[in-house]
Amino acid sequence: MQQTPDGFKPKPPQDEKDLDTLLGEIELVVVEAEGVLTDGGVICGPDGSESVVIGRSDVLGLENWLALGGKAVVASRQSLKAVAAWCRENGFTHRVHQGAKAPMMQTIIFEHQLEPRQVMYVGADLDDLPAMIIAGLAAAPLDAHPWALGGAHVKLRKPGGRGALRELLDLLAEKRPPRKA
Repeated sequence: MQQTPDGFKPKPPQDEKDLDTLLGEIELVVVEAEGVLTDGGVICGPDGSESVVIGRSDVLGLENWLALGGKAVVASRQSLKAVAAWCRENGFTHRVHQGAKAPMMQTIIFEHQLEPRQVMYVGADLDDLPAMIIAGLAAAPLDAHPWALGGAHVKLRKPGGRGALRELLDLLAEKRPPRKA
């Protein structure tokens, strides 16, 4: 960045805060089910039914995040009915997309009346990049596509479906300032 004639070197607004401060401002986490909440696998039954495996530690992380006053939305493709059913059964907000995640993110941010800087998106694949760009911060699990990892502010040490979400939510809980009652 160039210096101004008076000797000041302006900084982009996002560079004025360190990552810990930015993490502490997150109010809403949007989680892509495929590759983050699950390992991306789907178990297909002989009758065409499908199942997914969701790690219990990730569920406990979500429950803790919500208990701390945070908000969460689980996103998945319409065809992944197992995730929609799991969200309904466990009381988690679910949003459907057909791969176009940017409009979904814009709608979620608008619905929650938040600034993009207050929203974190967690994704693992190429189609997550538009949502990662819209969100104030982005995270990706260890086994995410290299481009998703490249777009992430937070690179998690655990793989999707195996504790990555819990790792992130514990980090956010640690950075979250105490809320007034």
